[in-house]
Amino acid sequence: MTRLRSALATARSTRARRRDERELQRALAAAPTQESRHEIAAMATRS
Repeated sequence: MTRLRSALATARSTRARRRDERELQRALAAAPTQESRHEIAAMATRS
């Protein structure tokens, strides 16, 4: 049962990271200027 819980936790964590990455990519694509893209990327690395 511990392995199953560990596998499920890992899968949830992986999905969350992918969701965050997609969110960041959408924000970068929607940024109106190159400077905005740099600001968004900088904020993403801080968190």
